[in-house]
Amino acid sequence: MNSGKKMQINGQTRIKELLDFNQEEVIRALLKLNKNFGKLRNPVLRKLFAGRVTIADACKIAGCPIGDFMESMKQIGFSLGGEQNKKEQSVQPVSAIKEPNSYLDLDVRPSLAQDKDPLKEILASINRLGENQGLKLINTFEPVPLIHLLAKKGFTHRVEFVDDNTVITYFNKIIAAEKEIIPVSADEFIVDDEQFDRLLATFAPGKIKYLDVRQLEMPKPMLSILAKTPHLAAGDALFVYHKKTPVLLLPELEKQGLKYLFKTISPGNVNMLIYKS
Repeated sequence: MNSGKKMQINGQTRIKELLDFNQEEVIRALLKLNKNFGKLRNPVLRKLFAGRVTIADACKIAGCPIGDFMESMKQIGFSLGGEQNKKEQSVQPVSAIKEPNSYLDLDVRPSLAQDKDPLKEILASINRLGENQGLKLINTFEPVPLIHLLAKKGFTHRVEFVDDNTVITYFNKIIAAEKEIIPVSADEFIVDDEQFDRLLATFAPGKIKYLDVRQLEMPKPMLSILAKTPHLAAGDALFVYHKKTPVLLLPELEKQGLKYLFKTISPGNVNMLIYKS
């Protein structure tokens, strides 16, 4: 394990945190535990899902008892924290919800087969839904993180497991006079405050450059950031003060081989850390 120190985990610990701590040993233990964790061997799928999925979510997706997962992690040196079961309940479908008149079909399996992240496509479809229309999402697994996000935004769901490679999730708006359906964005999938602080502390002060783009008009924030990123070397970081999570910037950063993380300070005030490992 890293530096001989134990990392404490619980059901809300993200899979990425485990992998960052000891990737090879964690993957080896999980493959031994349940073959459904084999996707973690794929670097692209690992990048897409590990940062979004908690231990509790991963166990639900893989059909693995969370107690068995925790025991396997304990055997390779992780320390089990408290509060393991209080927050691990999955978002359950709301019963007695009237079916919409129609569904917008979205099959993201081709995107996954090409190692592409379908998140923006999914959320664009959700925001495009018409009156009394739902989303029929065809996937290869139960999209637990997405279910959690859309539940907060006023959507219920039901899941059909067709076969090993086909899972259909139906998302329906909950229509109520007092409930507003709020447009969703990718921002909520990539903000991880605790991980941000831990990562920031690993950089030497002289290796961090700072950039404030909060007062700039579009598209100057993105252009200003991209003017700085080519100069980042391994071990360097660019700390950006931003108004929001710049979703359109992220593919450009990935093309440059850069990683990023966000921390929400307050509405209209987001810290962004861009770095090359």
